[in-house]
Amino acid sequence: MSEKPAGWYYIGDGTLRYRDDYGWTEYYMDTKDPRAQDWPPPKPKTMLQQLREDEAARSAAAAAHRGSRMSTIFGRRRARH
Repeated sequence: MSEKPAGWYYIGDGTLRYRDDYGWTEYYMDTKDPRAQDWPPPKPKTMLQQLREDEAARSAAAAAHRGSRMSTIFGRRRARH
């Protein structure tokens, strides 16, 4: 185990780097990043999960939009009750 606790550390030149229980990771963040404004920034695992959720939501919205556009292109309309 390392001597420092896991978390984000300032490494110079406006850059943060994440250190886990085993040492330095490949995760970097600019101090101007909006996520860095709330200290401490979220863990990389949390940020990656948020990105996946956001991407899934965008994909679902795009698929719904494509479906309505395709029905318009092919002249199919939904029946109204």
